Amino acid sequence: MDSQPTEVELLIQAQAGDMDAFADLQMRLDSAIRRFVWRLIGTSVEEDDIVQDSMIALYLNLDRIQPADKLRAYLFRIVRNRCYDLLRKRKRFEHLSLDDEPVEMWASLHASVAVGQPEDVTHWLLLRMEVQAAIDKLPELQRQTLILYAEEGLAYNEIADAMDTTIGTVKSRLFYAKKTLRQLVNPETLKLLEEQLGSTSTEKKMVQEASHAEA
Repeated sequence: MDSQPTEVELLIQAQAGDMDAFADLQMRLDSAIRRFVWRLIGTSVEEDDIVQDSMIALYLNLDRIQPADKLRAYLFRIVRNRCYDLLRKRKRFEHLSLDDEPVEMWASLHASVAVGQPEDVTHWLLLRMEVQAAIDKLPELQRQTLILYAEEGLAYNEIADAMDTTIGTVKSRLFYAKKTLRQLVNPETLKLLEEQLGSTSTEKKMVQEASHAEA
């Protein structure tokens, strides 16, 4: 059985003029785009417009995505900018500098729930709701960084490209976002976050290394 082409392979084919490959790529990316849009602007009638506009922008700039593995970073940057355009129209960011560190996002706990145990399912849903409520209290740039890291699975360099910043800044934002989350959730949820997001000591070392690298 032939394996499905990766997103990068589809992009390369689309860059060579294969419209079917671009259509497949668009279908592959649709759910991730919509999830990101929802976390940035909430439920909105403009969601379809943002998704469509972002994919048009992606198509018009296919040749600029070099190397091809920068696809997701490039796309999320487009989507983020489109969301900001809408939020500015709503006056949400009237007094907010997007380059300042001092929020809304959902970090999945990625836990498997035993089928046939409704009480377990309910328990996990409640935990996720608690985490989401805590995340919604984070500063905006920390929140977005955590979305791209925990929910979309982007690497530090991809997040830096998507948010037009440095890897050191990405690591710093993640560190402070996780530190704040640990202060906002109960001990049981905190244990799950530790397993999902890593230990505080590891994060401190990561931020210190990033600071030295940028100095």
